[in-house]
Amino acid sequence: MTGRASSPLQDYIGKIKLFSRNVQMVLLYSALTGLTFGVFRLLFNFYVLSLGGYDERFLGLLTSLSSAASLLMALPAAYIAERFSRKRIMVITGIISGLAFLGLVLVPIRGFLIFFNIISGIAASTRQVAVSPFLMSNTTNAERQYVFSFNQGMVTVASFLGNMFGGMLPSWFGGLVNAAPTATISYRLALVSMMAIALLAVAPLALIAATPPDRSRKIDLPWQLFWQHGRQLTRLILPNWIIGLGAGMMMPFMNLYYRNVFNKEDSIIGYLFASGALAMSLAQFIAPPIADRIGKINTTVLTQVLSVPFLISLGLAAWAVPRGGNATLWFVIAWAAYLFRLALMNMGGPVYTTFILEQVPENVQALAASLTGIAFQFGWVLSPQLSGWFQTNYGFVPVFLTTSGLYIVGIAVTWIFFHDAERKYKATALLTADSSTLGD
Repeated sequence: MTGRASSPLQDYIGKIKLFSRNVQMVLLYSALTGLTFGVFRLLFNFYVLSLGGYDERFLGLLTSLSSAASLLMALPAAYIAERFSRKRIMVITGIISGLAFLGLVLVPIRGFLIFFNIISGIAASTRQVAVSPFLMSNTTNAERQYVFSFNQGMVTVASFLGNMFGGMLPSWFGGLVNAAPTATISYRLALVSMMAIALLAVAPLALIAATPPDRSRKIDLPWQLFWQHGRQLTRLILPNWIIGLGAGMMMPFMNLYYRNVFNKEDSIIGYLFASGALAMSLAQFIAPPIADRIGKINTTVLTQVLSVPFLISLGLAAWAVPRGGNATLWFVIAWAAYLFRLALMNMGGPVYTTFILEQVPENVQALAASLTGIAFQFGWVLSPQLSGWFQTNYGFVPVFLTTSGLYIVGIAVTWIFFHDAERKYKATALLTADSSTLGD
């Protein structure tokens, strides 16, 4: 006689109960940093433009330089993540990020804006390279996909809250100092208040139980590992590189898209971003059981393919409204398209990251995480500059058309390379016993 089958909800809760204390602390840290990121992403472009003397091209330059710094730091970060305690790396880079954000807000001089933006990119790159291998070493196959999706989902939920309240903060702080919501002082006070939380976000990391790294073990340099595993790593990261080129065209400027095309105020854009973050988080939370059922690659490709028509709809709105289209109707369409595109395109992100790390040996995971970041950030180095030029001369239509084309190519490459890889991985995994270790 067999036992009664558990429900999908019970299975889901059972996976969550497998999360270790170390994992829980990283998830809490991710949530707090996601809150500050949500406010910062919404308001920072507006803050820079309010200073006067800066335009969309300078914003594109800032994004490109931050991404370039992340790109250049990625390989050294892979070595650092293998050489030193990953807990310590997360703590130090969290503090540096908070201080860099404060510098961006408190010292709004061109050279310092560039400098602190570069520092924030370096810190973010190093932190991310440490986080992914840390989660790998603190999970088993049973709950791993849930942990990676939850980590990204917690960031997204917190970003939802940041977007929800971020649009209101300039009005609140502006009222305290008798300034307009769009005044520089209003944006500055709003951003500074959230950067204080960014510095406090590292507190949960202090509660992580970590073993010191084994200093006696041989650690190969990143280029040595790449020499050994370069072909496999190139195939794994190529889709992210192509999709990163597309994302860099569009994502840094979505707040400007809704302001310039539809003439919406900050609070409305904040609600829009908040609803997008909520939709994306829900998608990321439901991704693990879908990946369990149809596989990681099928989940990634299917959700990304479904997102493309909604991306094209955003471009259609940018074309129709300046030509006399019903602005209210097209804004509703653009809002809905933004929600579905964001949810579907990002549902597969943590799933594909898990797939990448499962395909490589443990000593290559930090390098794989690093190269994944390089691949995506490389697009953000080049594309914002081109996007800023498109916006200045032709508006947003070519931005969305270019992004759509790059997404389609990236999705096709993922399917061509890996549609059969997961079956082979599962067959190999059956030969090894699943084990759990305390990571550093």
